[in-house]
Amino acid sequence: MRRCAAGIFVALGWLPAAAAPLPAMIDAHAHYSAPEAAAFSPAAVLAKLDAAGVRRLAVTSSPPQLAQRLYQHAPERVIPLLGVYASDRHKGNWMHDAGLPARVADQLERGVWAGIGELHLFEPDARQPVFGHLLRLAAARTLVVLIHGDAAVVEQAFAVAPGVRVLWAHLGTDPQPDSLDAMLARFPGLWIDTSVRDARIAPDGMLLPEWRALFERHPERFVVAVDAYSVNRWQHYETGVAQIRHWVDPLPQPLKDRLLHDNAARLFEMFQPPSTRR
Repeated sequence: MRRCAAGIFVALGWLPAAAAPLPAMIDAHAHYSAPEAAAFSPAAVLAKLDAAGVRRLAVTSSPPQLAQRLYQHAPERVIPLLGVYASDRHKGNWMHDAGLPARVADQLERGVWAGIGELHLFEPDARQPVFGHLLRLAAARTLVVLIHGDAAVVEQAFAVAPGVRVLWAHLGTDPQPDSLDAMLARFPGLWIDTSVRDARIAPDGMLLPEWRALFERHPERFVVAVDAYSVNRWQHYETGVAQIRHWVDPLPQPLKDRLLHDNAARLFEMFQPPSTRR
């Protein structure tokens, strides 16, 4: 089946020819939690990136040590984000865990991190003090905060920590070009990832005009991502990347480069692997 599916994607132009050079890409949102780590060794993850032509990967995990293990395996390729959940069961109540900020602060001291998250949070809990503490930790250390939440949560993030850099996952919870346009105009520290929205913004692989217009109005503020959050998503990682490349490919070269690589590089510019630090 997988060979057949790959053949279909090649026929549609969603998988590049073997000899064709692939534009540089950073996948700005991925997961490497316990089930994925059990199924894919760090070397196997790197092989997936190589097969898809992905240069670097921003990755979080539950527990957080797994992302750090992946980073230690390939510090030039992995951008580690500190996941705050001990397990997925923590996803719904972390904002009420008063001891979490101290634990996160300790983990930040003991590891190498480019950001915090993914934080799942919605308007009823947006003003929880724990969220504020994490935002201030991130801002003080120039870390990116990856947020899975609604607009009220993003607004609260910048109210608490105006200088923080936020990566808003999945084009938000209700992707609408006009509302995202307004949020980007208000908050210069906001970046937005396209993960899991490919079919919505580019049905049949063709980017809708309203989304193209939004990307053109804010060419430096969007990043592409697969969001490999499960074993199944990792198994089909190359297809996910190929779908992204397909709808990005017709765009003008500067915008194409920014979406695939340059914007994520700028978002994470404060994070430098040890061998590149001066």
